[in-house]
Amino acid sequence: MIAPSREEQKKRAFRLFEEGRYQESLRLCLEVLGSERDQAIEVLLATNLFNTGRLEDAEVHFRDLKEMMPDSSYVHSYLGKVLEAKGDDKAIAEYAAAIHLDPMNMEALRSYADYLLSRSDYRGALPVLKRLVSLGKREADARNLVKALIGIGDSSEALAAHKNLLGEQVLSHEYLDALFLAAEYRKAAAAALEAYRQSGDSILLKKYLSALARYDTPASLDAYADYTKTVSDSEILADYILLLSATGEHRRALDTCTLLLAHSDTPLYRLLACDLKAAAGEHKAALEGYEKLIAGELKAKNDLELLGRIIGSYRRFLVTTLPAPEALSRFLAVVSKDINIASLLETARFYEDTKNTSEARSWYYRAYRADYLTGGLEYARFLAATGDDRECEKVMIYILNNVKRSSDLHRVAAVVVDATRPMHRMRRLMDHLIQRFDERRTSLNTEGLELLAIALLIAARHALEESDYVTCKRLCLRGIDVLPVHAQAIRLEDFLTLIRECKDNAIADRPVIDLPVVKIRPVEVPVARQIRDELNLDEQEQKIVEFLRSHKKATEIELRKALNTRRVVGLVNRIIQKAAAGNMVLIEKKGVGEDGEVYEYAGN
Repeated sequence: MIAPSREEQKKRAFRLFEEGRYQESLRLCLEVLGSERDQAIEVLLATNLFNTGRLEDAEVHFRDLKEMMPDSSYVHSYLGKVLEAKGDDKAIAEYAAAIHLDPMNMEALRSYADYLLSRSDYRGALPVLKRLVSLGKREADARNLVKALIGIGDSSEALAAHKNLLGEQVLSHEYLDALFLAAEYRKAAAAALEAYRQSGDSILLKKYLSALARYDTPASLDAYADYTKTVSDSEILADYILLLSATGEHRRALDTCTLLLAHSDTPLYRLLACDLKAAAGEHKAALEGYEKLIAGELKAKNDLELLGRIIGSYRRFLVTTLPAPEALSRFLAVVSKDINIASLLETARFYEDTKNTSEARSWYYRAYRADYLTGGLEYARFLAATGDDRECEKVMIYILNNVKRSSDLHRVAAVVVDATRPMHRMRRLMDHLIQRFDERRTSLNTEGLELLAIALLIAARHALEESDYVTCKRLCLRGIDVLPVHAQAIRLEDFLTLIRECKDNAIADRPVIDLPVVKIRPVEVPVARQIRDELNLDEQEQKIVEFLRSHKKATEIELRKALNTRRVVGLVNRIIQKAAAGNMVLIEKKGVGEDGEVYEYAGN
């Protein structure tokens, strides 16, 4: 039997990949590469490693490929997929690089949009989704665009996009959410009821009842009562109970809660029952319910955040219903003997509520020692509130120096820049915060970029107060650079106002942007063939050089048309790098116009 040729093996490897037989395709790739290097097979190998779950190996291969093929949108996109699967925040930088290199790469655009949506970064996803919708007509992309518009709070644009892309007759969840956001509750209720009758989807029923409650509470109470007789949906029952409680019908709410617990005996619903008993004046039953619930959750410790919420309700109940000594005794016996972050923090809050600041500080410090992030932030808040700014700054800097995940950094930053707290006045703390953001600048999502912009604005204000106009302007320009398009708590004008003040007050307003002075040794530029050979230009790079030599100047769009490729930016950058390495200057960038970057031939 004749062994298959190398070309046949390559074709079979790609065919197996197309069929989803990644392990077999991987084996063939290894066989082919065992005898000769092949870039296409190396890319296929790395992709197979990703699809077979070998993430560490896939990352190594894609990073090697990125060095060999820095302008490959595919390689950057798949490296982003690998990093996303590993939970690495740097995935966002790879996805962004992929779509920058090829704005028409639909797979990269969709992967990037999905990544941002999965993290509720609707502001970041919006421009990507708009590009996807403009390039194709996929319904899922249109729905995601509407979802992103709802996420940023733009109800009018969301409704317009739904009408134009999906049609007014489509009674989707996105359409209902947009109506809710626009406060068009009557229209939302009618649409949700019609959709529910068509599909029987309990989520649509929940939305109908919720919308009805917004403009006709008596009618909604009757509707809830009717539907809960036949529909045993726990979330709808919980909404009904909360509505009854809000209208003062605590006894009826408590009776309905018994029905709810028969359907779903979760800790959250048991807490609701305790709160209702307390509101109805059944203090003994509420006390027993709280303490039994806390004992069970302390033993299980399945959800410390929920445990903190339960203990918080118990704490408020004790403080408002029992004499202070008895309340303290019961709380310490039930809660404080168990060492966990929820119990430690709630004990500190109990002492804070009862004005015992020394004991409160002691328990907050214990919480900080048990959990430097959650406990530390609360300890720092307490220190700031009691005027111990020095210790507060020390604690916050320690927290900043130890956080690893971007989400944790965002959490700390939100506390630091909060205008209602004094921490944003602490100069050393602000410097540390900006430094930590700068360390992961390329992997920041929209929330992180806005927090960095706010921190830079605060630091710029500090500089202006000290009449340090140069530093103020630099910080403002950095803030403008990172400011997201759809910022929520900050505006471009905030920076411009400070820059204007600097210019109005500075005695000598000098430029602050430091442009590097590049000293280029004059060399004689060789002729075309010598350039190609000396710089090892490929065919497309050579075409760009020849086009610019003959035309002297060209835009990005003109080069795209001449070469029939969208990879002009990457190709030009590569030529410039090769020329610089050879101590030459062939092409200079002359700014950006309506047709993209402008390039000028700099040779003789």
